[in-house]
Formats: sequence, C-alpha cells, structure tokens
Amino acid sequence: MQPQRIGLKLFTREPVGQEALAPYIGVFHRFIQQDALPGLLIDVADYAHVPDGPGVILIGHDVDYGIDRTGGRTGLLTTRKRAGDRDAVELFRDTLAMALATARALEADESVSLEFAFEEVQIAFPDRMAAPNTAEAAELTLKEFEPVLHGLFGDTARVEHESAADPRRMLTLRLTGGDVDLAGLVARLEQS
Repeated sequence: MQPQRIGLKLFTREPVGQEALAPYIGVFHRFIQQDALPGLLIDVADYAHVPDGPGVILIGHDVDYGIDRTGGRTGLLTTRKRAGDRDAVELFRDTLAMALATARALEADESVSLEFAFEEVQIAFPDRMAAPNTAEAAELTLKEFEPVLHGLFGDTARVEHESAADPRRMLTLRLTGGDVDLAGLVARLEQS
C-alpha cells in the first residue's frame, strides 16, 4: 500500500472544551513565526465554533496539525500530505515523528495546559483508492503495521480495524494498550 496521505491522532489526557480552543490560535501562529515544527507551515484555521469538530488547525504545505475534537475526543491530529514514493510504514514513521515533535512543543508551551496519553492512537488513511475501507485492505494494513507498532508502543499494544462497521468511513486503525510515554516513544522511534 502506498497512500499519499495519512492521519495520526494522539489523544490528550484531559479533554479541551470548545471554549478553551482560542489560545491554540496564538500558539500555532507563534509556531509558524518561530519555525518551531517540522514542515512548511502556512496559516491557522479556526473551526472552534463547530461542535465536536476539527477545532484549530495549523495548515502546512506537506503536513497539517490540529487540536481536533472530532468524535467528542480531544487530540492532536497530524495529517501528512504529499507522501511521494514512500510506503505506508515509512509514511507512518515520518508522521509519528512530526506528531511527537508537535506534542512536545505543545506540552512545553506555558500558554496552554496540555498533556498527551499514548495508550491509544488512531491511524487513518484518507486515500480511499490506495487504502479502501475493506476487510482485505484492513487485514493487509494490520499485517504491515503490527510489527512496527508493537516495536514502538510495546508488546501489550493491540491494533484493530476501527472503521470496520461503517464502509463509508476511511480505513482507520486503532492502537490501544501502549505502554510508553512521550520521551520513551521518541527514543524508540529514533532507535528503530
């Protein structure tokens, strides 16, 4: 499988309410000005008015970052675009590195109070041609991703086809039971 886009959502320990999204606009603008995150960053979009929606998005040329509240769960959604000729696992590793750098920057920023949990991670493939939401595609993707995910998140991590019940959704995997923190995950990613 060779998708051009992948979405990775790292969930927060505590939810961020719709009314508490405003400070992230300034944080993301500062990240652009300081060139603080990986990727060519362009603009910030405010969707905080949308209930359980995309929240605040930092738009880039090759990657978007957002404080996402879709499905009623707050997290950092990192969407990698323009993958080139990378395979899905390589694209995942690259996206995870970008997401972890952003999570570290957000946790360190004193103007917001945010902490990430790594017991659950969502991985979605918006490219329906390269990654259709079928049982066969999910089985192939799980087979390809399980060794990498277990190496990064630990042997207790489970990976499942989250979007199986609704074929209209994009192919989505859900990792649960990871036994690693931010520093440990960064170290494991650098070593692999």
